[in-house]
Amino acid sequence: MSDTGIGMTAEMVQNAFQLFMQAERGSDRAQGGLGLGLALVKGLVELHGGSVSCRSAGLGRGSSFSVVLPRLAQQGDVLPQAGQEGDGVAPVDPLRILVVDDNRDAATTLAMLLESMGHEVLVEHDPYRALELAGSTLPQVYMLDIGLPGIDGHELARRLRARQKNAGATLIALTGYSQERDREQALAAGFDHHLAKPVATARLAELLGRLRRA
Repeated sequence: MSDTGIGMTAEMVQNAFQLFMQAERGSDRAQGGLGLGLALVKGLVELHGGSVSCRSAGLGRGSSFSVVLPRLAQQGDVLPQAGQEGDGVAPVDPLRILVVDDNRDAATTLAMLLESMGHEVLVEHDPYRALELAGSTLPQVYMLDIGLPGIDGHELARRLRARQKNAGATLIALTGYSQERDREQALAAGFDHHLAKPVATARLAELLGRLRRA
């Protein structure tokens, strides 16, 4: 698919499929998106053993996006066994993940991406209700935004860590705060991982894959 729109810089082309990545908004783009759409597309396509790519000749020169999917097997084809090279998608045992973000659109779209990776996802927008939900569902992984209302993500992480039933859970901070001091503060609050936005879909999938195999 190609267009004749605003185009992309070389840096934007390189990072287009990362979570929360957006081009700068011009005067005619006052209402921007969340930067999740292309990451979701990438996750869905890779789930089916395909790949996505994009290119642009530069700003003002349009963009081109490509999706490559494996063809439907025909009679007589020799198919690789699961787990062999060329299988496309490795089998995934689902993790139970709780996403906590007061931005409803961001939380819902991130949940869709995680579900496309084969995981079971719960979503909560209020940190206090998230604490109640955590007690009844016992998620294996928590993905918490830092800028939450009432109590922030750091305090929510501390309260989760104070519960014995959450001792084995993995806490991931997914946030726009990307300085080293922000990472140190997150780890001190009890987070296991600090992922600054934009986060590459492949990196997130690899991290969750390691957690599942642990």
